Order: sequence, then C-alpha cells, then structure tokens
Amino acid sequence: MILLVFAGMGLFAQAAVPTERIYISTDREAYIAGDAVWCSLFLTDEKGALSPFSAVAYLELVSTDGTAAEAKIGLLKGRGGGMFRIPLTTPTGQYRLLAYTALNADEKGDGWMAGSRTLSVYNTQSTARVSGGVEILSGGEVASLPARENVGESLTVSMTSRVRAGAIVPLILEGGTGGVDVSVSVYHEDGLSQAENKGIEAFLAALPGTLPAERTGERMPEYDGEIVYATIEGGKEPEQGFLGILSSAGAPANIYIDHSTTDREIRFHTGNIYGNRELVCDVPYVEGDPFIRFRSPFVHPSVTGLPSLCLFPDQFAPLVARKASLRSEASVRTDTLSEQLSKREERFLSGLEPVHYHLDDYTRFPSVREILVEITPMLRLRRSRGVEELQMSLSDGTDAVRFFYSNVLVMMDGVVLTDLSLLLNFDAMLLEDIYIYRHGMIIGDIPFNGIVNFVTKKNYVTALDFPSHVKVVDFKGLSWPLVYTGDPGAGVGKDLRQLLYWHPCLQVSEGEQRRIQVRAPSYPGRFRVVAEGLSGDGKPLRQTFEFEVL
Repeated sequence: MILLVFAGMGLFAQAAVPTERIYISTDREAYIAGDAVWCSLFLTDEKGALSPFSAVAYLELVSTDGTAAEAKIGLLKGRGGGMFRIPLTTPTGQYRLLAYTALNADEKGDGWMAGSRTLSVYNTQSTARVSGGVEILSGGEVASLPARENVGESLTVSMTSRVRAGAIVPLILEGGTGGVDVSVSVYHEDGLSQAENKGIEAFLAALPGTLPAERTGERMPEYDGEIVYATIEGGKEPEQGFLGILSSAGAPANIYIDHSTTDREIRFHTGNIYGNRELVCDVPYVEGDPFIRFRSPFVHPSVTGLPSLCLFPDQFAPLVARKASLRSEASVRTDTLSEQLSKREERFLSGLEPVHYHLDDYTRFPSVREILVEITPMLRLRRSRGVEELQMSLSDGTDAVRFFYSNVLVMMDGVVLTDLSLLLNFDAMLLEDIYIYRHGMIIGDIPFNGIVNFVTKKNYVTALDFPSHVKVVDFKGLSWPLVYTGDPGAGVGKDLRQLLYWHPCLQVSEGEQRRIQVRAPSYPGRFRVVAEGLSGDGKPLRQTFEFEVL
C-alpha cells in the first residue's frame, strides 16, 4: 500500500483564484478584558457566494494603538467558527475585529476589511485606555443600541417572552424556503455596547465596491491549511538546498516536509493544526550552526475612523456584573459547556492500522536496544557507513518472507527524530507504547519505507537535548470550532452568565424545526436572541427576539 501526501498548492490557475471577503458575526458587541469572543465567519467570493477556496482565516483585534489580540479560525466550505480571549491588559476603548485569508493578505489596499466589526472593550482592572479613544462624561447614560431590523423570511425564531430565573426553556428555530446557515447568540443586553455595526445585508450589498483586488504575489493561497514559513539563518547551505521537517509534539498526524525554495525559506503546507502546541522544526544535514526563524502570518494592519468610547457613571453597575460573571466562569471550565463541530480532518495516517505494542504488557527492559530485540521483531538496528539506523520489515500480507528496509521515519510522541541516538539513549522505562506502520509512503517529496512512533508516558519528547539544527517553538494553532451550550447545570452556585448560548454554524433545513434548550441565569434582565447568516439561495438573513428573565 502506498500513501501519497502532497502539499496543497498549485492546483488552481491564478485566473481561477477568487477575490475573497469575510463577514464576521460575534456573540456580542461589548466585552470586558478577559472575556471570550465567540466568532462566526462567512467567507464569500466576489459574487457573495460562500467560497470553498481558503482553509484558514486570521483574526486581529485592533485599535488605533495597534493589535491587542490574534487568532486563527479554520474554514470549511466558506464557513468557520472559533473563540479567542481578550487579554486582561487590553486598554479600554473601541476596537475593530478584522478577519482575512492569505489571499486577502496578498492584496494591495484595504478592501478586504469590508466585513470587519467594531467592538467596545472595557478594562475593569486597569485605567489603561486607547490613546485619544475614550471620552469621560460626568453625567448622562448610555443609550442601548436598538436591535437591527429583521432581514429575510427563511427563518422563524420563537421563544417564551418572560422566563423565570434558572428555568430551562426551548428556543425554536424553524427553517423556511431553502433552509438557512446562521450564527445564533443568546446574551444579556446590558446596554454597554456603543459599537454600531452594519449587518450582513449591507456587507453583501457593498461587495462590488471592494472589487477587483490587485495582488502582490508575495503570499500563497492556503487551500488545505495554514502555510508555515520558516527562514534558515546561518550554516552552510547544502548543495540540494535545506531540508526542513516540521512535526507536532503529541500529534503523529502533524508531519510536514519541504525543501528550501528561495532566500533560504522553507514553506510547510500544513493541513491545519488545531490548538496551542509545541512544534519541532528540524533542519538536518547542515554544516555549521543554523538558526530557524518562523514568520508571523499576521499582517498587523493600522485602523482609522474608530469612534471614541464614552464612559458614564451609570455604566458602573453593568460593569460590576460583567466582572462577577467573568470570575464565576473560572469555576466552570468553558470546554465543559461546549460541543465540538466538524473540522478539516488530517489525512496523514488515516485508515492505516498500526502494529501496537503496549510495553507494560511485556517484561520491562532497561534499554531501547533490548526492547527492539526482545519485543518488536519487525524492527532491527543496523550500522551503515558508521551510523546506526533503524530498519523495518514490510509485510507481504503473509509475513512468510521478510525483507528489512532502511529509510524508516522514526518519531517520539509524534516528533520526527533524525538523530537516532536521542531514542537509543532515552530512558526505556519512560516509554509506554510503540506504534509501527508497515507501509511505504511519501511525505512531501521524500519516500519512506515505514513509520514507527515511540510514545512516552508524559510527552517527554520536547525535553530532549536536541542538537542545534532543531528548534522547539510554541505554536498558536487554530481555534477549535465549538458550540457554547452555556448550561453549567446544578450545584455550581449562583449562575451569573452573560452569554447563554452560541452556535457559529447552525444549519436548519427547509421545514425543519430545531429546538435549543436555553437555561436562564440567576439574575433578572433583558436578553436578546440574534440569528444571522445566509438563506439556502445565498440571501442575507437576520432574525432577532427579545425576552425578559424575571
């Protein structure tokens, strides 16, 4: 069996590359520093139809002082959802939330900002403010922004208008002609938002005014996932160019190999790496002492025209409530109140059944060499040209005849080891499992005669004493696509949640009636339901509903 793993590039002619625009929907429009911002992305082409091209979007929360937060969100058929937190050090002020793809980052001008969103951010722990972006008033009150008018008739939203505190009530969404694809938010309307945003209908109507886009040619489209760029500094360049190997600690599916192209740059075409991870980059076979530098994918744009945020005495009570809600959230982990949505699946090693050895089921041996001799008969050590290498016997289906082959990809905890001594000198008592893939495969343009992954008890691989041509970096991957169900259940004390429910990509078919269980919090107030997105025929849609908790 041969598995081919190719980088997802060059599959489309330049003329076929669309002009992309992103509309951002968020769970609310006002936050305090430390809050989670839940996002839903609608990636469209120049005609307003969902674009299947780009696989990842980059988000930046920007004020006139610069970027305050960054995030990455995966895209699947033009839709994506994720979450990021506003840092506790973020100054009070108005911010613009921008989303862009690699295609947008390659554009000249700022037409790609058309779907950006303005957010009001308050810091309840610091007096820091955006430079020139805050106006302090001694009297008056903040007028609550009215809900934008409903648009479209392909969705009906209904719910009880008066709800008892702590009660669980159904939110009913019924799909009309063609069905819908929407984000859904249920949140406390406390009047803190001062950000006026246009809806998705205005975004779609304005598309022709942002086109066409002129490109610089400096950044490649990302069809299958984020392209991680690394530059090699120092060291003598090999005649065949630098070989780069990127792998993720704890994830044997995240292995990427590439050769240097120009200016000592290596491009790893990933299939999207989710969550925050430690990546290990190896540039083997280099004379000297090379240094690996990763390039940030974020463009850090400047923004203008943001209005001032007004501070009133009457905001004190809702800000105290927001702060109390954030504190109570710490006692209930956000991931226990969420459900994961579908995402792009990593194809590497999918469908391959490994030979598995759980070492605690065998006599424990004090060295890796003894394990290879006594436990794993399809692996063996041999010396070639003065260097030890691991060989593997490939299966002929019956194992009646065995031939051992070199050029085996050796991993520890999913990290590629080009220096076999790191494995052989490792404490064998810390190894837990061995997974052997007896399949020939090609990764990038490098063929291998099999893969073996040694799994340690506590992911010890990043603590190894790697040589100078290996760099371990903290990598901020894509946000997990989640539904925030928001129900903490019984026994958690007073329920002070401000956000009751969030779904970034809810699809309701024509004639379908979707029932969502929403638990009201422990305090009284006015709450708002907002469903926004596209109907089945690509038309803008927004439905709102307000209810009161008693």
